[in-house]
This record gives sequence, C-alpha cells and structure tokens, in this order.
Amino acid sequence: MASLQGSQRLDYDGIAEIYDVHPYRAKTTDPELTAFLGERDSLGELALLDIACGTGNQLIANRLMLPTARIVGIDHSLGMLRPARRKAPAIGWVRANAASVPLADSSFDFISCQFAFHHFPDKSGMLSEAFRLLRPHGRLVLHNLCPEECPDWLYYRYFPETWVIDQRHFWPVGMIASTMDAVGFSPVAIEQEHKRRDLNLAEWIARVHERASCSQLLTISDAAYVAGIEWVERDIADPKMPPMVANHRCLVTIRGGRPSR
Repeated sequence: MASLQGSQRLDYDGIAEIYDVHPYRAKTTDPELTAFLGERDSLGELALLDIACGTGNQLIANRLMLPTARIVGIDHSLGMLRPARRKAPAIGWVRANAASVPLADSSFDFISCQFAFHHFPDKSGMLSEAFRLLRPHGRLVLHNLCPEECPDWLYYRYFPETWVIDQRHFWPVGMIASTMDAVGFSPVAIEQEHKRRDLNLAEWIARVHERASCSQLLTISDAAYVAGIEWVERDIADPKMPPMVANHRCLVTIRGGRPSR
C-alpha cells in the first residue's frame, strides 16, 4: 500500500476521544442509501463502503437496516478507528489513504463520503479510487459543506480566517462534478440545500467555546480564535445588536453512478 496520507487540515488522532461527545455526531440510516436501495430491482449480496468513516457512526446506523451486508469503513486516523472497532467489531475497519485503498476492484455497491472530501490531499485520486471500487450500477454519494454558497455563515463572519482556509481546501462544486465526469461517473447529479435560521448569539457562543465542535475552528490560529470569541462577546453585550442573528449554511450532495460495463 502507498504511504498513508491524512487530513491536510487536522490531526484527527488528537480529537478522536472527544469526537462522539457532541449529540449531532449521532446518525440515523443514510437517506441516500435508502433511496439507492429503493431503485434496485434486487438487493442481492450488498456491500457498502464509507470513506473517511471516522468513529463509524454512519455505518453502524446503516447496518441496522442491512445486517447481512458486507460493510467496510476506511479512515487514515487510527485514533478514530479504535472507537469504531469497539462499537462494532463485525464491521470491517481499515486504515487507508482514500487515494490508495487496499481493496479489490468492483467491490462495493454503495460508497459514501460525508463531510470529508476537503480533507483529502489527493482529491482526484480519491474519486478515481471510488470509481475503481464501485461495481457496475453502483453509486458514490458525497455530502459536504458548500462554502462558495454561504460566505455569510456565522463561523465565517466571526472567524474570517476559517473562510480563507476553506477556500484553499474545498473544491468548487462544479470542479468536483467535472472531475467525476472525467473519471467515468455517469450520471453526476448535484443537489444543494440552503439552511437558514436565526440564532441566539448568547446560546451560539456556548457551542463556539467548545472549539472541537466545529472543525473549522480547529484549523485557525489561536489568536484568530480568541479574536472571534471576543467579537461575538462584544456583539452580545451591545444593546443595539438584536439577540437573534441570521445564519445561513449551504450543504451539497453530489451523486455519481458507475455505468454498466
């Protein structure tokens, strides 16, 4: 196997033991998987792969629906894989570079990658590997934040260094789709979801104080983080500022199929 490459942004070994403490890390069955299964005439002997599986929560939730499927999760971080193995030893947990996976061609029907694509140093290589690993009529589904569509996200407003860093690490959606098309995925579909709601700054700052609750906060310097906290605190104390502020986040789902031979 080629030398392992981890996240270009974060040391996930360092936060592995606290990764699951936040309630939003809990997962239910992936609706994209449910939709994929609903389109198949026969389920047969299914095989699922999650790339950058972390502590395994999504695969564990998926396994409840498909207890007999072959399920594999890969991640570069041994620290993240250790709790995954403790929670679900029946699932195959493999340490691997997403651009060089030590698994056979055409091994999986459904491959997911959730909120991790921006971490890969070799993004084109990851997409090529996913295509190689898919069986004919299989599907790759990428979920991620879409920074180009939400520069007004509160984290970007109060911690502007996060925006600068994300511009370096996130590919534009069109670039991902065109690369998938060049690799051989067909069809390639893009779906964006804009989430808009007002947040209470005094409540939001409690989450911001838990720096590991948002990976963007871990990418910036300590000075930038402290400056952002102080900015939020000033706005909370300012009587002219409304307690509720607008927040906008855009998520993107990109689906790519592998055609029949």
